[in-house]
Amino acid sequence: MKNNPDQLFKSFCRGARRGQETTDSQEAPASSQSPDDSIKRYEHLSQATKSFIFTVIVKAGRTICTIHYPGVLQVTGYTEKDYAADPHLWFDMIHADDKDLVLRQIETLLRGDTPPPLKHRILHKDGTLRWVQNTSIPVFDAQGNLVAYDGLIIDITNLEHATEEKDRQINVLSSALVMVKSLHSLLPICSSCKKIRDDKGYWQQLETYFAGHYSAIAFTHGICPDCAKALYPQYHEAMNKEVCEPVTHLMLPFTGQDYSA
Repeated sequence: MKNNPDQLFKSFCRGARRGQETTDSQEAPASSQSPDDSIKRYEHLSQATKSFIFTVIVKAGRTICTIHYPGVLQVTGYTEKDYAADPHLWFDMIHADDKDLVLRQIETLLRGDTPPPLKHRILHKDGTLRWVQNTSIPVFDAQGNLVAYDGLIIDITNLEHATEEKDRQINVLSSALVMVKSLHSLLPICSSCKKIRDDKGYWQQLETYFAGHYSAIAFTHGICPDCAKALYPQYHEAMNKEVCEPVTHLMLPFTGQDYSA
């Protein structure tokens, strides 16, 4: 005969309350709160935090059954009775890419170790994908045998979406920064006079601009052949004539001696 999850949860609350009364009997009077009141308080807390707890019963190193407590409906869309009727429902809800992660968490628990909290995805009954954080711990009897493990499932979908949006904005800003740096490396230069426009919109001579931005650069000035031809054509022709004519007469200075060819 299957145990009713509500009855199991009430038994859990009664046992916890009796243990608390035994421990604190010398310190404070026993509470008049009933198990039903404890259940209601738990339900209010689970609704406020979008969470629920579960217990997996273990025998001889194997899982026997799972108890889902109130709050599971809000997180998954399924009731405790749905899970009791289908023992594989929870695992079937897990996203295909996350099933191995959950299996490794279960293997760690069955070894008696405590795994770190695990984030994974589940498919809600309404068809939406939800992110949950699964925190589970092993439970041992007085002889140190593993008899169960308890878990807390918290819906962190909104937090994950906020994180994803934050990451998206960071990527957008990073891309914009790269673009700004690329644009900063481009110099707007006049195609005619070759002046450079600075960050304030003023046009400066190339030497002035570089002297103001790169102090290690020093300039020397000369004139290239093309500019010499355009600006000083008469001198350019004379220079070309002197360069092109063969040297047939050489007068050494100081001596006045003629070395003609």
